[in-house]
Amino acid sequence: MTVARWSDLPSRLYSASALGLAGFSAMFFGGLFLLVTVAGLVFVMHYELAKMQSPLFLDAPIYSSIAALITILFLTYADLWILSLSILAVSLICQYFLMRTQKLLGALYSLIIILGGFYIIELRSHFGILFVAWIVCLVILTDTFGYFGGRLIGGPKFFISISPNKTWAGVLSGWAGAFLCTYFFMEFNAFADFTLTGQTLFLFAILLSFCSQVGDLFESFMKRKCKVKDSSNIIPGHGGFLDRFDGIIVAILICGISEPLFS
Repeated sequence: MTVARWSDLPSRLYSASALGLAGFSAMFFGGLFLLVTVAGLVFVMHYELAKMQSPLFLDAPIYSSIAALITILFLTYADLWILSLSILAVSLICQYFLMRTQKLLGALYSLIIILGGFYIIELRSHFGILFVAWIVCLVILTDTFGYFGGRLIGGPKFFISISPNKTWAGVLSGWAGAFLCTYFFMEFNAFADFTLTGQTLFLFAILLSFCSQVGDLFESFMKRKCKVKDSSNIIPGHGGFLDRFDGIIVAILICGISEPLFS
């Protein structure tokens, strides 16, 4: 995550409000609006990824984004799983050869982004707005509680070689935020139709919280390897879409893979 400065606060608030409004509108209306929003998110994240990994290959970002866009559309509309897997494999091969550094990690991140985008649409379709809102809010509170918990408590570092500012206190504080978020959504009966018990749901929330933190670490690792501070400066005060959605996209992916457990 990008380190905040007080001078950046107004632009960060405006940007966060605009992103929140766009995301809420997409989730509320669903359908084509949600598909276009998710496809745009996948497109931009791949653009940032390819630009970060191939700074001297100026055509790589646009080619990477087009390949990812075609893939997310096929995954959403194709009925044959063999066709979907074939398109996904071709896309990952394209990403691999477009990258100039950290090629395997780039292809893996491409897979995470594409499947994460696909599962945003799937989870919204199967479980509704509240369920996806729970995942997003869980990640946001994980980041928020983790940031303030780490700053206030301090203590031993967590993966100092990747992200020097993260501490174990921040990790545990993030889990507390996920716990409170889940309790809040349980009060609104957001999980009334699920087979999970309350205790299992809280454990699953902690798992998603941890996975979102791993997603943040993975993106930090990629940036460190590519020697960049932010994935881009497309969002004023926030950096790039990769910087903002790294944790959300991983949590969504894990939730989508685990869907048979609670559907």
